[in-house]
Amino acid sequence: MAIRDEALAGRVRNSLVQDKRVGGQAIAVRAVEGEILLKGIVDTNEQRQIAVMVAGGIPGVRSVNSDEVRVREAAG
Repeated sequence: MAIRDEALAGRVRNSLVQDKRVGGQAIAVRAVEGEILLKGIVDTNEQRQIAVMVAGGIPGVRSVNSDEVRVREAAG
């Protein structure tokens, strides 16, 4: 990963952690040439969408791929 991508991934990671709506979720962040790859598990589909929105709002992000973000199965 290039230094620029590492810095971009760090900014996205920090923004996700600081966002109260998704901050407690286990979401890993990678950046490849400005594309953000999110991976992890969230509680709701809304949190998945919020994570994409937050990541996409960071300057330098060209696109966000959330194919590997799974919504936790509802118990019961």
